[in-house]
Formats: sequence, C-alpha cells, structure tokens
Amino acid sequence: MTMTDIAKSNTGLEDLATRIKTAHRAVRDAAKNIVQQVVIAGQALNDAKAKLGHGEWLPWLERHCDLSERTAHNYMLLAANRVKFAIDADLTLNQALRQIRGDDPRGDDGPASRYDKAQATLIKKLGKLLPQDVEDAAKRTIAELETAIAAIKRQE
Repeated sequence: MTMTDIAKSNTGLEDLATRIKTAHRAVRDAAKNIVQQVVIAGQALNDAKAKLGHGEWLPWLERHCDLSERTAHNYMLLAANRVKFAIDADLTLNQALRQIRGDDPRGDDGPASRYDKAQATLIKKLGKLLPQDVEDAAKRTIAELETAIAAIKRQE
C-alpha cells in the first residue's frame, strides 16, 4: 500500500468516524429529550380527549394520531403526573412510568444502593451467558467501565 493509498484510506476512516460520532451524539440527545417530548405529546392528547365527546376519543386517536391506545395512555399518564419525576433527567419511558407508579427502585435509594442493584443485575445477566462467553463479556464490561470512569474524571 502506497502513502497515497494510506492517506486516502485514513481520510475515508476519518469521515466515517465523524459520521459515527455525530450519530452517537444525536442518539444521546434524543434519549435526553424523550421524556420531555412524551410529556408534550401527552398533554396535547389529554387536551384533545377533554374536547371530544363520550365515545369519540378512540376513533379520533386511530384516525389522527398514528399511535396505539396503550402508547397514548402512557403519554397521557406521564403528562398528568409530570411533577412526580424529573423531566430533565435521562430517564427512559419505562423508568418514568415506574417512578410515577411508585415502583421505581431509584426513587428514594441513594447512589450506593443503586450501584448494588446494578451490580447484582450485571452478575445475574453474566450467569445467563454460555460459560465460554462469560469471560469475554466481563472483560468488555470492565473496559467500558474504565472508559466511563475516565470520562467522569475529565468532567471534574
């Protein structure tokens, strides 16, 4: 491979790395905004339901909103209970729903307790892997944890 070939190859890889990083940032940003967007949609759904007469809600939802009744219900529930969880937190929809239903283990537990639960979950999941895959999975997890620790330290 000539120096020109290497330069061309690296340029292509640099472009790909840029695209990957941009897409990854978009994923992280979307995750941060998901609960906020659900609350906005849920409030609009609550407002629409209040304007419709008895028996008109589900047909209207099916014709106009392109989402299931269950999804609409969850959105509306989150909007109606938005004071029970931190909208700006990086929550998944399920985590926010568990918080408002009172069965979120993160609710009143401190960081140490949350860590213990995460560790127990990880060990349980490792136990479900095939014996030949456990060591590789553990090594990958350790490497990712070390990367996360380094990133946290850079933020300090």
